[in-house]
Amino acid sequence: MLINYKNKQIAVFADTHGMHRKLPIKEVDIAIHLGDACTFGNNAQFTDFLDWFSQYPAKYKLFVAGNHELQWEESPEAFLQMFPKNIIFLENSTICIEDITFVSVPARMGLRSTPKINLPEKVDFLLTHAPPKDVLDNGFGCPILKKFVTKLKPVYHLFGHIHETAGQTIGESKTIFMNVAFLKSCSDF
Repeated sequence: MLINYKNKQIAVFADTHGMHRKLPIKEVDIAIHLGDACTFGNNAQFTDFLDWFSQYPAKYKLFVAGNHELQWEESPEAFLQMFPKNIIFLENSTICIEDITFVSVPARMGLRSTPKINLPEKVDFLLTHAPPKDVLDNGFGCPILKKFVTKLKPVYHLFGHIHETAGQTIGESKTIFMNVAFLKSCSDF
C-alpha cells in the first residue's frame, strides 16, 4: 500500500511469506515491512527477502518482526546480524525520519503487557504486526494493544497478520487503521 504523508511517499506491506518478489515496486521515500517476510522461520526465504528489501528503491527501509520470524525469538543476536546496514529493525522503539515519528511495539500475536517505551508527544505511525482488538481483526486482535492505541492516538496504525482483512482501511476516532498484509489467504503460502 502507498501512503502520502507530509510530502513523503511511504510503501507499506506485511505478510509476504516468501512472495516478496511479486510485490509491485515503486520508488518511495520510506519502505516498511511489518513482518512475516518468511514462513515458519524459513532462513532461505528470509535471507532472500533481506537481499531484495535492501535493494528496494527507498531512502529508508524499516522492518518489524512478525510471528513467522522465528529466528528473532530463537536467536535475537544472530537474527540482527542478518540485516544489511540499510535496513532498520524496529522493536519496542521510536524513530523520527524526515519529521515523521514511527513507534513500534512487539505485537506479533498480541501484547503480553503494556509496552514500556518512551513515547514522543505526537506519533505519526504506530507499527505492529498484529491488529488491536475489534479493528480488522476477525476476532483475533489484542485488547492490550487496543488500550495502547487509544491512549497513544497515532495518526496511522499499520499492521498485517490477519490475511482475510488484507488491504482494508478504517478510521476510528483520530486514527486511520490499515491492514497492509500482502497475501489475502493463509492458503497462499
